[in-house]
Amino acid sequence: MPYTITIPDSFFNAEEQTKLYMLFGSTDHANFEQSLNKICLAALTEYKEMLLGKGLPTRADEIKQHRLFHLIVFLFQNTLPNEAEVSSMFQLTESEARALIRNVRTRFRYQLDGHIQNTLRDILQQAALDTTQTEYHVIIQSNNVLEELNRIIDQYGPHLDPIAHVRGSAKKYKIMPDTYHLLQTRLLPAAQTAAANQQHS
Repeated sequence: MPYTITIPDSFFNAEEQTKLYMLFGSTDHANFEQSLNKICLAALTEYKEMLLGKGLPTRADEIKQHRLFHLIVFLFQNTLPNEAEVSSMFQLTESEARALIRNVRTRFRYQLDGHIQNTLRDILQQAALDTTQTEYHVIIQSNNVLEELNRIIDQYGPHLDPIAHVRGSAKKYKIMPDTYHLLQTRLLPAAQTAAANQQHS
């Protein structure tokens, strides 16, 4: 059901709008409006729960968790944000943002399972064999995503090497072939796994 919300022209000054363009990664006004629509849905969901007496949290840390959960659902939609994105949105240090995302992953595990799985698939599909053809390299910008991938390895392949940081790089990680194939099996549909094996063979 369509509703129109009119935002006064003076609601954002030029500096604020510039900062929000950067925060949302907006390339033009239409893209910025799309991000605002998603933010509005996240905010309205919070207010709906409050107005209908659905038991909102009262502790500050739980309020942040609740708010981030709605932002993940409406703004980020199919993936988890990384620590840098959450740090910018909530004005937190990166370590505080990391803890906030971890708490949201734990508290809303069932509701966010699809978002987590999509994020892990996206990362795995970006992995590529290095020049020696002995290990896969991939950029992982979120410690929470790294934890989730290594959690799968601990659970289903405790004998395998975990994902490890590539020395001398900022966010590059290495995945040994056996570990990579385990993650493929757990995260990718059979058709995608076959295609990926053919591509990397």
